[in-house]
Amino acid sequence: MKFMLISRHTNGADIPVNEREQNLQKMGEWIALLKPTLAMPIRGGTTVTASKVERYMGDIGGAIVYEADDLEHAVALAQKSPGLKYGFTHEVFPEISLSQAAQTNTSEKV
Repeated sequence: MKFMLISRHTNGADIPVNEREQNLQKMGEWIALLKPTLAMPIRGGTTVTASKVERYMGDIGGAIVYEADDLEHAVALAQKSPGLKYGFTHEVFPEISLSQAAQTNTSEKV
């Protein structure tokens, strides 16, 4: 089953200079563990609304599409992220069809 992980850095602390190289290595190992079909850092984007187009200034740091057996497994993999140590958060979403999305109440809880 495919899942999308959105990484937010809203409450993320700056990674101390002396930990950055080690963190990059751990992030690489974690991403390799996920075996993503897509891993995309979010930088330099554009926000488009009905009234304006402007530089993206949000808190999304990246998006990853990866395979897992089920939602529980997908969450367990997300929990191994070294970024969590620095206050990052990850949102995990299962792949669903457009027709399923149209029928799903977006306020449903896990």
